[in-house]
Amino acid sequence: MLIYLQSIADPQDRNKFEQLYIQYKQLMFCVANSILRNEYDAEDAVHQAFLAIVKNLDKISDLECTKTKTYLVTIVENCAIDIYRVKKRKATVPLNEDIVGLEFDGPHTSALAEAIAKLPVRYRHVILLKYDCGYSYSEIAEILGLSYEGVHSLDQRAKRKLKKVLEEAGIDV
Repeated sequence: MLIYLQSIADPQDRNKFEQLYIQYKQLMFCVANSILRNEYDAEDAVHQAFLAIVKNLDKISDLECTKTKTYLVTIVENCAIDIYRVKKRKATVPLNEDIVGLEFDGPHTSALAEAIAKLPVRYRHVILLKYDCGYSYSEIAEILGLSYEGVHSLDQRAKRKLKKVLEEAGIDV
């Protein structure tokens, strides 16, 4: 709360903000958490909302009226929705390249096909798209939602892993 208070020059406004903070912080957190379903993100939304409130403190006259409560809830809802949209756009999943994913039953006509089937799913996708389907790195990047550099790196790692799998199977590469 000290961060917010330091940005307010007028002692009366500081007092008003302090009362708002004490009275409505928990309500604002509950509203944000109901939207985001993540306590840390909800705390961020409340923080952003209070920063907006500091800038517009003159719009709040009576601390107890429903208009004030509605105003604060609206601000925190908007902040939470903004955070939700950013998180949704930049959805992250921890990378675990050893997950096999869906089972792949290749034609089992060659040792190479069997070795490709043993690769982790991301490696297998890149190998098949690049060398079986003939897509370029740019096209694969668009298909998989990755960067060009990311696809290039996956291809290099996939080839190293494929070579290792083939050598373990006793096939000279």
